[in-house]
Amino acid sequence: QGHRDVNSLFAPLEPDEMAAYVSLDGQLAARIVLRDVPRANAKSELRRLHDLGVEELSMLTGDKAASARIIADEVGIDDVQSELFPEDKVAAVRNATEATHREPPVWDRLVQRVTGESTARQVTMMVGDGVNDAPVLAVADIGMAMTDGTSTAASESAQVVIMNDDIASVPNAIAIARRTKKVMLQAVLAGLGLAIIGMVAAAFNLIPVVAGAFMQEAIDVVSILWALTALLDRR
Repeated sequence: QGHRDVNSLFAPLEPDEMAAYVSLDGQLAARIVLRDVPRANAKSELRRLHDLGVEELSMLTGDKAASARIIADEVGIDDVQSELFPEDKVAAVRNATEATHREPPVWDRLVQRVTGESTARQVTMMVGDGVNDAPVLAVADIGMAMTDGTSTAASESAQVVIMNDDIASVPNAIAIARRTKKVMLQAVLAGLGLAIIGMVAAAFNLIPVVAGAFMQEAIDVVSILWALTALLDRR
């Protein structure tokens, strides 16, 4: 058909679509339309992240702006930065990380000294699954690599490595980490509390020395068993 535009033979493409054309014996036979489709559980799992306290979700991608925006709207992502090169992703994550490390207020520093927790400081977590994501994972506060074991560079740059590509593993990992920390603190505080009670009782001769020794061993066992409860809930 000369220089006729083959797209005129088909319905117009949507902004997030691209096409591949098939010819047989020099004649146009078909057009295959390709489109990025989010996974079925993406929206629900990203909502779980918000429920866990994640304030802002950002997508860094090298895809075109129109395609990235459509996907983000479908799954509920707050911020989209598209058409990025690997070095652009590194700069974006570094800027976000530095923004969360600003000097906290005086009252928060006092709370952090007493409890060990900051009520104002935020952290940036980067989730990536490719070799090109290794530099980005390294500059984030928390780098999470989702890999099948073939992307060694990404795994070595990350603090958390998930051996699958299921997005549900991201909120699961956060929930497990928080529960593990909670159980750890409970076990430590319970052990210290019981140990102090035992020492006071022994100091005032309220219990025999042998009983105090057995009590200390019992406290250690209770603390260990309590810490093991972190294994009961993987969700």
